[in-house]
Amino acid sequence: MPFAPPPRLSIEDEYRHSAHQQSGASLYGDTLWVSVVDPEARVHGVIHFHLTCNGFARFESLFVIDGVVQLYGNKIPLDQKPDQGPWSDGRLSYSVIDPWNHIKVTLDWEAYSFDLDFKGRFAPFDYADCLPNGDPLARAGPLHGGHYEQAMSCIGSFQIHRGPHAGETRQIDCWSHRDHSWSDRFAKAPDWQIQEAHIASHYWPSIQLPDRHINVFGSYFENDLPPEKKSIGGFVSDKNGSRPLLNATAVLPGDRTPACRTATEFSYSFTLPDGEVINVRSTDHHGTIQLWLRAENDLENRMDCYEAFCSYEVLETGEVGTGTSEYSVMPVWPQWKA
Repeated sequence: MPFAPPPRLSIEDEYRHSAHQQSGASLYGDTLWVSVVDPEARVHGVIHFHLTCNGFARFESLFVIDGVVQLYGNKIPLDQKPDQGPWSDGRLSYSVIDPWNHIKVTLDWEAYSFDLDFKGRFAPFDYADCLPNGDPLARAGPLHGGHYEQAMSCIGSFQIHRGPHAGETRQIDCWSHRDHSWSDRFAKAPDWQIQEAHIASHYWPSIQLPDRHINVFGSYFENDLPPEKKSIGGFVSDKNGSRPLLNATAVLPGDRTPACRTATEFSYSFTLPDGEVINVRSTDHHGTIQLWLRAENDLENRMDCYEAFCSYEVLETGEVGTGTSEYSVMPVWPQWKA
C-alpha cells in the first residue's frame, strides 16, 4: 500500500529545505538517517547524511560487520540552494525514488559496498503530532523546522572487500527505520573547557516487531516527570497507521560512570493514550557505533551520540524483534578528536 505524507507535510519535505530566514550564519540543514539491523547477515549499521545550507555536507556509513566496527565518512562542498538530489559524495549516495515509499542508498568503497532499497513498511509519523506538547526537538534548536520518522524494510546486497570475509556478498533482508529533520544544529557555542563527566542524556530507540513498530524520543533525567513537563515524543505504527505515544521511561545501566558509554543492555516502558503499557527489554547486543556529529570544525566533537544494535522482547506479549537503541551522554568526552 503506498503511503502519503502526514497532513502537515508535503512531497517537498522528502527533499532539502531552504535555510530558515533567521538562521544567518547558524548551521542549518537537513539530516537523513536510515538503519540496517540484520542478525542473520551479521551486518548492522546506520547511514547518516547532513546536508547543510552552509556550503558543505557530511556523508557517513557506520557499520558493525561480524562484530567489527567499520566506518566511512566524508565531507564535501554542497550548493546552498535546496534540491531534490540524489545526494552523493562520489561513493555514498541517497536517492528518493518514490516519496514516502522508496529510498535507495548505495556505497562503493574499498572496505565494503552496498546497494540497499528502503521501502515504507508503515505510515510515516510527523513529530509535530507528538503528545502532549508537539515536537520535542523544537526545544533543542530555536529555528527547528520539522522532523518525521517511518518504519521501513531494507532489501539489497552487501559486499565485503577486506578482512577475513573479503569477497563475500551477503543478502540483506530486514526491518529498518528512517528519519529526516530540517533544523539548526549546535547553535549554542560550546564551553571553552569541558570537564569529564558521564551523564545519560537522551534515548531514542526504534523497536521493530513483526506486526508493529515503536519509536520514542525522551530524556533519562526526565523519567520521573509527568508527560506534560517532559521533552518527549514518539509513536507506534502498525497496519492501521501511526499513532502517538503519551509517555515513556528508560533505563541505561551505568549512568554517571564511564560504563554508560559502552552500555549493552536497554529497557523501556511506553504508555499509549488509551492506557496500554508496553515494556521492552533488549535481549542481544550486536554492536555499537558513535555518530560523527560536528559543526564547522571537524576536530571538535559536538555530541556523544551512540547507536546500539539490538534484539528486543516485549514483556507483555513475548513479541521479539530488532532495532537500534540510540542514546547520548553529556558532556562530550573527549572534546577534541585529534
